Amino acid sequence: MGRTFSTVFATCMCALTASAAGAITVAETPFEITGFMDLQFTTDDRAPGERDFRLGQAELDFSACMSGNSCACVAIAYDPATQTFGLGAATVEFLIAGRGSDCRHHYEKWQRSGFVVGKFDIPFGIDWLVCPSVDRRTITAPDVVASTHAGWNELGVGFFIEADRYTLRAWLANGMDGELASGTDDAVLLATESSVGARISALPMTGVECGVSAAGFSTVADDQAMTLVGVDAQAKRGPWAVKAEFISHRLDFGAEADFTNRGWYAQGTRDFAGWYLFGRYDNVDYEQTGLADLESVSAGLGLGVAAPAELRLEYRAALDEAQPDLWLAQLVAAF
Repeated sequence: MGRTFSTVFATCMCALTASAAGAITVAETPFEITGFMDLQFTTDDRAPGERDFRLGQAELDFSACMSGNSCACVAIAYDPATQTFGLGAATVEFLIAGRGSDCRHHYEKWQRSGFVVGKFDIPFGIDWLVCPSVDRRTITAPDVVASTHAGWNELGVGFFIEADRYTLRAWLANGMDGELASGTDDAVLLATESSVGARISALPMTGVECGVSAAGFSTVADDQAMTLVGVDAQAKRGPWAVKAEFISHRLDFGAEADFTNRGWYAQGTRDFAGWYLFGRYDNVDYEQTGLADLESVSAGLGLGVAAPAELRLEYRAALDEAQPDLWLAQLVAAF
């Protein structure tokens, strides 16, 4: 979806093997509807013809648990680029082993583990955890995320382990294509068929996590290749929270070109009673000729106006010549 949209796990039609307890019927399945939306405002020009008010994200999530250890969801999401609704996510999640009572098998060393199938946000790095505007504490997303994988959402299967001192998330999914601007009307396409990747993280102490992500792609053309590599860290202590992420995106177009885009961001937040402050530094270096490097500093605040709603203000100062300075306001509401 055009927003790099919402990462709610959601449902696809799937047949389950009946357990010893018997098949699940519709009448036995608890059903829940939730959602969120955000409205943005700015008088600064971001794109030709864009008006002051715009709808950022809007989503309806339909979820149901089919058994004690399997749940499904469907997310219907708004795409501001096309001003239409579509399928944001569609998954079924199965919990296999862990300490939780909702896991199929008890395993004391893991909190939970399982797999998910369908259409979901690929768990590369840490920004995928805050793709929905209701979860993101800033209005804008990091530049390096938008410039490399843009909140990657695809069809596939994923596996995860969550333990006290480490986590693992791996996936096999459809690929993500790339494009090379050639200076003519015809662009060179880097077409991919599938991707495989994982993120592994360590939690050395309470509130601290460090992770490494990698993704490889099978390409249609034998002389082309693409890889994604990332390193991230985040920590929270009391009212303070910080996080940082570095991403390297290598694209090999065969005889046409071979280059690596890379960048990083660092973000901090400070919570107060009913409101918070935030700041972020963004830096992206392009090797591709014709693309200007990006550098900016953002700062702002969030204010709780009601239990499920939050007002945010952000000023984004460009330190390069490719981007404008921006004042942004956003109201986010969940229901």
